[in-house]
Amino acid sequence: MDRRDLLRGGVLALGGVAATSLAGCAPSSTALPSPEAVDLGPFSCGIASGVHSDTAVVLWTRFAPAALGSDVEVVWQVATDASFSQIVQSGTGIGSAQNDGCIKVLAEGLSPGQRFFYRFTVGGLTSPIGRTKTLPAAGSTPQSVRLAVASCQNYSVGYYPAWRAIAAEDLDAVVFLGDYIYEYAGSADSLDVRADVSVEATDLPSYRAKYKMYKSDPELRAAHAAHPFAPVWDDHEFFNDYDRLSLLRYPERAAAAYQAWFEYQPVWRIDADQIYRRARWGNLLDLSMLDTRQYRDPHITGPNGERLLVGSSADLPLRQVHDAGRTILGTSQRDWLLDGFGQAQADDVTWKLVANQVMISPVRILDLDEPALRSLRPDLPKHAGVYASFDDWSGYSWERDQITQRVSADGISNLGFLTGDIHSFWQAPVLRDFDEPFSPVVAQEFVCGSISSKGVDYAGDFAGPAEAAVTTLRPGFRYADFRRRGFGLVECTQSHATVEYRTVNARTPNLSAPSAQSKRRVRFDWPAETQRVSITRG
Repeated sequence: MDRRDLLRGGVLALGGVAATSLAGCAPSSTALPSPEAVDLGPFSCGIASGVHSDTAVVLWTRFAPAALGSDVEVVWQVATDASFSQIVQSGTGIGSAQNDGCIKVLAEGLSPGQRFFYRFTVGGLTSPIGRTKTLPAAGSTPQSVRLAVASCQNYSVGYYPAWRAIAAEDLDAVVFLGDYIYEYAGSADSLDVRADVSVEATDLPSYRAKYKMYKSDPELRAAHAAHPFAPVWDDHEFFNDYDRLSLLRYPERAAAAYQAWFEYQPVWRIDADQIYRRARWGNLLDLSMLDTRQYRDPHITGPNGERLLVGSSADLPLRQVHDAGRTILGTSQRDWLLDGFGQAQADDVTWKLVANQVMISPVRILDLDEPALRSLRPDLPKHAGVYASFDDWSGYSWERDQITQRVSADGISNLGFLTGDIHSFWQAPVLRDFDEPFSPVVAQEFVCGSISSKGVDYAGDFAGPAEAAVTTLRPGFRYADFRRRGFGLVECTQSHATVEYRTVNARTPNLSAPSAQSKRRVRFDWPAETQRVSITRG
């Protein structure tokens, strides 16, 4: 089930319940050329960099001729200035048919917390110039960290004014939460705004073709050139709503999907196909990047083998979502995540943020875990209810409890989840036990919309009633916007964090039009060492 169908189902249920300006600074003192002004030639996919460490960054490009024949040696350079008069590191990488011409190198020996410029050259050919930044030194105290948070950029249903806005921001990094590509075949959907003639991605050539198509967009290339990325995948980089058994059922397709992602993303491999990892900005911010797909237990299925993603968990088969041991992370990743929280707290790191693909806050349409019903049905599982989605953490409620209870017991402060996937904006406190009326808040969740992918507003006139309805749920949501595309903008200092939701019209081909300009819809202010989040609209 894609996110549009899932949201439509949840919104219809919510409706029943209800019835009964671009504000950033210039990103650098030396501007990069606009993407439209650059003839990329054989570097047609642009360039990119990735967050890695306080002394290294990942550099990426694709030299198209290398994919067609003999290996090609490509020179890379890193400098402190855009004119490359002060080159501080250089080396070579190899593009070949085996890696589809993609060149990815780890530029090491750089100074911590510093902005750099980089480029690639082959003979007399030079790539566009990119700008990147190393993490601050361990134990340092940055004044602030500024991140864009983005996800879900379906190519055919929208343009990318959001990426144009992100490219113009002054950022330390872009956190990308997944669905960089959509594996679907191109369609003639009446809601499409630009052509996608590709086939469904099922093998290595077709997955690679998807990345090349997406990277043909100049606004996306400009965002990559302007900032280092910290990306993780979600489901559409492989196929919709997959789980760990999918890798066993379709091993060749899984291997192709993962290979293409690693080839085309500025991420340095850690261990085989592991993508969960951590980045730290001194003692100000610790960022844990999750993988909620390849280790998760399978979705609950019905009598005909269909996946059950919406419904009541009071009875079988859906009551299995509450089974002890049911996991979305896998044991190793869960231990890594919790141990990382503890280490960051022990190191006096102020903010702990989680790059989280799917919502941890439950969208429970009807609460069945309440005393009157339990007196009639003592066998009701904890957290029983009617849920709008079991593809998120609500399908793995035992593990969500393990996280929230451990965070509470360990006294982890200033913990926030940055979430994508659902093509809409939400904000909610995360409770230790959401069925206890006076349960303490242990974290905050910020769901940061989609770059272009469809939301509830595409499924009919449901968005307004649904936005109002979710605030009445138990637990409820402070904020919901189901009508717009855009991204999140996060800034952390030692004393407070702010999160802004920026929105754009992704359906206009004129990216200079007023409606395509980034507009702040809401700002959340969160003082450190508290759970008091204030909201300013506009």
